Amino acid sequence: MQGRAWLSLIHILLITTVVAIATPVSVVRHPNYNANVTRISVHHNPNYHANGTKSLVHVYYKYGITPILPGPYHRGDDGILRKRQEDGTTGVVTADDQENDMYYTCPVEIGTPPQTLNLNFDTGSSDTWVWSTAIPETELASTSGETLFDPSKSSTFHNMPGSTWQIRYGDGSSASGTVGTDVVKIGSITIEGQAVELANQLSRQLLNDSVANGLLGLGFSFINNVIPIRVQTPLENMILQNDIPTNQELFTCYLGSYKDVNDPDGGRSFYSFGDIDESVIPSGQELCYTPINNTRGFWMFDSPSVIINGEQYDLPKYQAVADTGTTLLLLPDEVCRQFYGQIPGSEYSEADQGWVYPTNTSPNDLPDFSVAVGTCPITIDKEHIGFAPSLKPNMTFGGIQSPGNLKFGIFGDIFLQNVYAVFDGGILRFGVVQRADPTPDGQQS
Repeated sequence: MQGRAWLSLIHILLITTVVAIATPVSVVRHPNYNANVTRISVHHNPNYHANGTKSLVHVYYKYGITPILPGPYHRGDDGILRKRQEDGTTGVVTADDQENDMYYTCPVEIGTPPQTLNLNFDTGSSDTWVWSTAIPETELASTSGETLFDPSKSSTFHNMPGSTWQIRYGDGSSASGTVGTDVVKIGSITIEGQAVELANQLSRQLLNDSVANGLLGLGFSFINNVIPIRVQTPLENMILQNDIPTNQELFTCYLGSYKDVNDPDGGRSFYSFGDIDESVIPSGQELCYTPINNTRGFWMFDSPSVIINGEQYDLPKYQAVADTGTTLLLLPDEVCRQFYGQIPGSEYSEADQGWVYPTNTSPNDLPDFSVAVGTCPITIDKEHIGFAPSLKPNMTFGGIQSPGNLKFGIFGDIFLQNVYAVFDGGILRFGVVQRADPTPDGQQS
């Protein structure tokens, strides 16, 4: 096996509860294909503007990352993420510094009669929370008529006395509220008694910037923020209530990109629950599964290597998380250095706190790149390498960036836009198949 010893990373997470970890990777065509798969449509925000540095700061906070490479963002001795200003002073990181806007949202019905809200489906979180009528009108005055869930108009809503939730941001601001249960309908699946976290306080930045009416967490309940007792996620309740077949306790994800709008699939996106849509699996290919370790609440799997321009670099014991709520692909610093080192004119930008390369770079000058999901190599199409404009003129912020001090990778939308993904909560495995893209070199940022 080819490789560079200096790319080895020691993974410090203990894998304790998932028996499937010792199981060899399987490559299987699902035997119970349902021709009537119900797709949950995904709305693309037409006003979304990608921002590389803000996307990095978002994931820094989400995973408690301490940046290692130089730039304006760092953690102080108190552990709080801070920003170094141009005049040399240091201040706390506010929600303005984070990418709070969403490109993907999905319609979800809550209550009786149903109230439809557009939620961000997030496999890196385990809270299902919504904007609600409990938010003071004085705070809502700055918004543009966002959809609010009104529990008083639902005959099936029940309060959970004493249960609360809170999500904190780097500056100490937060989103928080109370908890109740109600009927939640996702596509054709109805979940009874799903815990819904009702926001009664949102930071000004969330009120002004977010196109979503809340979030639907698809991680595992180990990281749910409800106290005093954590609640089950929608997927866990689907399984407990037998809302989905016992041999398909899963959901799937197909995330399109605006860069593919002229492709046969039109850049469309969808989720499905309890079914695998084999119509999007390219002819002659099969889903490739690898076991997950969910002890940290995430969809975590082995990612033991990358391939750059045909050369394989080993990452012994390295693992990664599939996260639909993160935009970037975060991989070890040595991988980033090796990758961008093969793009003429690329550099690490302290202003962006990330890797950038010349915007006029030809696709032919971008390296071929693939990452391993278990033993399955997945190619990142070159059209997805460029993420957003850099702060530096005529430069592009790359979609592959440093994970800071995090000891595992984050496979966000930059990765997921290249695959059809299956999140199997029954067997505890993650499945992928390379998507067919007739224009893999497509338009660059």
